[in-house]
Parts: sequence; C-alpha cells; structure tokens
Amino acid sequence: MDKSLLKELCDNLNVRGGSLPAMQVPEMFELLEELFTDEEALVACKMPPGATSLQDLAEILSRPEDEIYPHVESMADKGVVATRKKDGVMLYKLLPVVPGIFEFQFMRGGDTDKDRRLARLLRAYADAAETEVRKVIPIPDNVTPFMRVIPIERTIQAGQRVFTYDQLSSYIESADAISVGHCYCHHEDYLLGKETCDAPEYRCMSFGPGALYTSERGIARLITKEEAFDILKDCEEKGLVHMSSNTSKYLEFLCNCCSCHCGVLNKLNKLGKPIWGASSGYLAQVDDAVCDQCETCVEMCPMEAISMADAAVIDENRCIGCGVCATHCPPEAIAMNPREDAVAPPETPRHLRKAVMADFEQSMAEQK
Repeated sequence: MDKSLLKELCDNLNVRGGSLPAMQVPEMFELLEELFTDEEALVACKMPPGATSLQDLAEILSRPEDEIYPHVESMADKGVVATRKKDGVMLYKLLPVVPGIFEFQFMRGGDTDKDRRLARLLRAYADAAETEVRKVIPIPDNVTPFMRVIPIERTIQAGQRVFTYDQLSSYIESADAISVGHCYCHHEDYLLGKETCDAPEYRCMSFGPGALYTSERGIARLITKEEAFDILKDCEEKGLVHMSSNTSKYLEFLCNCCSCHCGVLNKLNKLGKPIWGASSGYLAQVDDAVCDQCETCVEMCPMEAISMADAAVIDENRCIGCGVCATHCPPEAIAMNPREDAVAPPETPRHLRKAVMADFEQSMAEQK
C-alpha cells in the first residue's frame, strides 16, 4: 500500500478520537495493511467523522454507490467500520483504533492464523505507540480519564444517594439491545500464547446500536436482560471489575475486567495513583469492629490497594472504587462510600473528547 495513503488513513482515524492514536510508525502501517485492502483504504480515508449514508459517501468520493458498497460492507464485517440504521437508511462510521477496531478483532473469539497474526500486529503497535505518544505528547497526571469504573451496586453503603450512572442495572433495564462477546484482552493473550485465567470468556457487552451491529456481523451475540444480569453476577463472583467509557448518559459498551489480562487495569496498577486513570467515584470503607483480618480483601483487590493491620487498611490513592473487596468480604466489613471530590462523568463521547482536549491544552499552557 502506498505510504501516502497509509498516512492519510492514520490522519482520518485520529479524527475519531479514542485512547490510542494512529501514529505514523512502521508498526501501524503494517497493521493497516493487514486490516484494509487498497480500495478499502481509499474509501476509509474519505469517510467523515460522523456516521454517513452510502449515498452521501458516494457524493464525497464522486463514485457510484455500487462501487463503494462492497468495500464499506467488507470493512463492517471486519470490525473497522460500524453500522447502524436511522429512518431505514444504513449509516457507516469508521472506528477509532481504541476503543473500536482493536476490540472488534477479538470479540468473535477466532482462532485462525489471521487472528494470531492480528494479535501480534496489534500488540506490536500498542507497545510502539505508547512509547511514541509519550515522546510527543506530555500526558498530564490529572487528565479526564477515557474509562471509568462502575461499582458493584450491592456494595454501596446503605442510605447513600446513588446516581443513575453508578447503577449498571439502570443501563441494562433501559437498553434496547444487548450483545455479549469474548473478552478481547483475554482472547488476545490466548492468541499470543500467554497463560489465561478462568474468568468467563463471554463477558464483554455492547448496548443499543453497537449491540445490533456486533450481532449482525457475527462479532457478538444478542442476549436478554436476564442473561446480562446472570453474566454480571458470574463476573462479580470471579472478582472482575466493571469498566466502560467515562460517560454518563448511556453506555456503548461494558467490559468486565480481570487484572491479569486487562490492558487498562495493568496500566492503572503501574501508576502510583491509579485513581487518576479510572475511578468509580467511590472509596472502600472498612468497619474496623467487624473486620476479622481474614485478608480476603487483600487477595481480591485488583489494585493492591489494601493492607492488613489491626483491620483492613485502604490506600485512598490506589482504590478505584470497584467494590470487589466489599463483594467478597466474608464478615461484610466493607462498603463503598462516595468520594468527596468525585466528579460526574461527561455525558456523551463528544463531551468526553472535549474535556480531555481541554485538560491537555491547559497542561501545555502551564508548561510554557
């Protein structure tokens, strides 16, 4: 593929936002050549930021619709372009690298040579990009996170005011459609030949239009609300952390994450203050009189935020408010309480991108 076309495709992918940019490095070029044909790349380069109809895209490209249709459909099947219907018209939207393209490659649970090749290419790019991004973009410690933790509802202290965006049950009850697929991080590690844990394989959910898209393209399967609650219960019993994009109005996806495979949790664990990276806005609180020093919470905490003295001690800088400790505490000595400095998540992905950019701009201005 021509290098100028690869660079143009990187630029258009970056317009979509996301937590991992498309850097113009050899690892990204190799990945794009695996994901796109030349014809698909030519179409993808011209796709606008928002979802667009085939008719509008044909006008942008000055090409007949029947020439473009096979390419956008192929990209949708591959999980690099999302689709949804509006007023009976199919709309197409080029996805960002993360969250988007990366996740959809592995939610099917494929086990072919191509799947393993994609896993190697995506991992090579992710490692290279992290290094390159930090060279050119100083990331402020307190930037608005792309992801947020959603607490396990039953662990929230009785009598506390609970916002709708803290209640997974409200999102599930209001969802028009829900789908579930393989945990992409878990499956990527499997494809790379790494040891995997015994957490449920089918645990990553999509909601609304995303659920319909992933089910129609064979990326995931539609489930009932009852099935969704059963999956959540199973995940909570396994000590998994509920995570989604840092938005409040609706959920596009829900990850149920283990600390052994989740890329986000692994990165948070390396931070001295993980709550800068993602938090539910809650903090675990221990009733010293009830704690029997069994150390179950110490073993279960995904952030290594708990130590044991006369009773369990919570490191406020490391506690991300997931509620895993409270769920598994045998004497029920732990509950989740709101942090005093908790900030409501931005409403939508657009508001989130705006907040993140404002934080970067302020940080850069302060460094001048």
